[in-house]
Amino acid sequence: MRVTSVAGRAYSLVKSDVGLIIILLAYSFLGAVILHHAEYERGQQLKRELNEHKIRCIAGIVNASLAFHSGLPDGRRQDDNLSEIVESLVDVYVHHKEHLRPNSKAPEWTYWGALFFCGTVFTTVGLCSFTILYRLRSTC
Repeated sequence: MRVTSVAGRAYSLVKSDVGLIIILLAYSFLGAVILHHAEYERGQQLKRELNEHKIRCIAGIVNASLAFHSGLPDGRRQDDNLSEIVESLVDVYVHHKEHLRPNSKAPEWTYWGALFFCGTVFTTVGLCSFTILYRLRSTC
């Protein structure tokens, strides 16, 4: 008896406009959490990989510089050879950077960004669906 009373109240709340708005907001927050967790970890992994490539590039430049300067006992310098080595190391880093993050303007899915995305979807596609459902419910 008490369960049916609670279920009846819950159904009447869901059926009302306030209930639909509560469901929409709950769905938005849940969608933002799912989107954030689905995309955030991959973004962090790409940042870690790029940082590893950056560290390798810097280490390669330092090692090439040390080897270059320690290998010339008479003090003469061949800057062209060193600059070619450094340039090739930087080119490898840039290649990895472009490969790991092809579009630097790609969204980084923070929770609030994901929530904003869900809100944008609701205000475009969702508004039409909401209007249609509201009109159907009104006519019944």
